[in-house]
Amino acid sequence: MRIYKFNNENWDDLETTVLEEVASPARTVGAQSAHFQRCLAGRAKRAEDPKKETSHHFNNRIWHHGWSVIGLALLFLAPSMSANASTATDQVKQSVEQVQAILSDRSLKGPAKTEERRQKLGDVINSRFDFEEMAKRSLGPEWQKHSPEEQQEFVRAFTGLLENAYFETLESYNGEKVRFVNERRANDVVEVDSKITDNKGQDYAVNYRLHNVNGEWKIFDVIVENISLVNNYRSQFNAVLTKSSYSGLLQAMNQKKFSGASAKN
Repeated sequence: MRIYKFNNENWDDLETTVLEEVASPARTVGAQSAHFQRCLAGRAKRAEDPKKETSHHFNNRIWHHGWSVIGLALLFLAPSMSANASTATDQVKQSVEQVQAILSDRSLKGPAKTEERRQKLGDVINSRFDFEEMAKRSLGPEWQKHSPEEQQEFVRAFTGLLENAYFETLESYNGEKVRFVNERRANDVVEVDSKITDNKGQDYAVNYRLHNVNGEWKIFDVIVENISLVNNYRSQFNAVLTKSSYSGLLQAMNQKKFSGASAKN
């Protein structure tokens, strides 16, 4: 942002400059807010007392002629900066680190700690995954054929299926290294690319597709070595629906008869 120095009290010029420097319509509205109008009202009040105005001008020249533009711009930018402070990669990385911490915790190891360990893992997974969106995409066109109650029943079955697959996979963790290599955005979808290196030095690509839900980046698909988890489940679900029925599909899901996309992890 450019900084302007004004040599006189031409507040109309200052207002015009601020409005020109703020790019978006929302921020332009902000520049015409009550806060800005109070600044203009204060200028008018000081003009009624020339002596006070001269003193004010002398003692606060920098604030009113340069820093006021910066202050107003920061005020308009603050909500946007806050919303984007944590990127999709940041949030996925945070969840991965939480999972690694749980899996590395000696106090949570062993069969006797399975329930407690899985509860903690489930809390992390549930906070980062959008299971409803994943379930909807996995069921495909069949989703629209069912009532909201049936849809929620399917989401519960899908969540249980996916959690079970993740628990079994995660619990085989043996100190593999995770690094995040790229983040791409297309419209409202972000893809975060990561590489997982096993103890033999072999790399596996695991990419996460996310969308923004109430300010949080939520995963709605995981692509393991170019295999989409959602597409893989959809193929398996369609095969069951072709030979059986929706109730038969739910029964098979509850019995955990499906497998997800997989590589080493």
